[in-house]
Amino acid sequence: MGQTARAQDAPEAPIAPGAPDAPVAPAAAVDHEPDTTLSAFRTPFDALTERAIGRASRRVRFDWRRGNAQVAAIGGLPAELNNYDSLRAGGVLRMPSAGMLLELGLHYVWVSGSESTDRVALTPYRQPGRPDRLEIDVGLAYPIAEGIVTAFPAFAPATQLVLNAHAQFRYLVYPGGYSDLNFLDTLKAIVSGRLSDAEIENLEDDRLPGMEIDRGRYALLVGIGNDIYLQSGFFLSHKLLIAVPLLNFMTDTQLGFGFQLDMALGLAF
Repeated sequence: MGQTARAQDAPEAPIAPGAPDAPVAPAAAVDHEPDTTLSAFRTPFDALTERAIGRASRRVRFDWRRGNAQVAAIGGLPAELNNYDSLRAGGVLRMPSAGMLLELGLHYVWVSGSESTDRVALTPYRQPGRPDRLEIDVGLAYPIAEGIVTAFPAFAPATQLVLNAHAQFRYLVYPGGYSDLNFLDTLKAIVSGRLSDAEIENLEDDRLPGMEIDRGRYALLVGIGNDIYLQSGFFLSHKLLIAVPLLNFMTDTQLGFGFQLDMALGLAF
């Protein structure tokens, strides 16, 4: 009995180097099927990246759609199909509505002659043109692309850039043309698409040498432009408009085509 107990208490003999390993029991089978338990709560990596970028850029993004109104001073260079030089300046009121901008502008246009017009004045020929006038614009700006961009130089803050498609209806006002007209004739002249003979006669002293006053009172312009918004609400806007002769049948104008470059600086509230 004593020898048996001492045999049970004796330590196991170490395995000699180079001896074969003891057989290992086979491991349990591994399930490679994906766990779909939390699939409904997972977010794709692309969505997480866009969300992070949106949070990082929100501090410089200006949401012009939530504003009440925008006011701006505007200047422009109209180019008509003649040799006269024109300069326009005024103001514009813009109001966000349904994801678009409704525009109402009032401008004054100064017209001057050139060496070419002075030479034409020495001949029997005349160029169609428009003397000094007021312009009332009613327009619509529809955003077609927008995003946050890095400004130049590098120390300038990021800005919100909006690319707009523009459409404008323009009404021309010649204050001197209503002289000597009675009340009824004045009302008719206001709603008419073309200047009457009496208005042309009244504007004879306002026209420049070599100019034949164009009879058109309405104009339609389309174009494209950019609005650059700062976080504070200040914005810089520029646009290129092209006059299209879609209303010629109403206006009897000889200046159907032309273009105009505008630049505006304003504040959105």
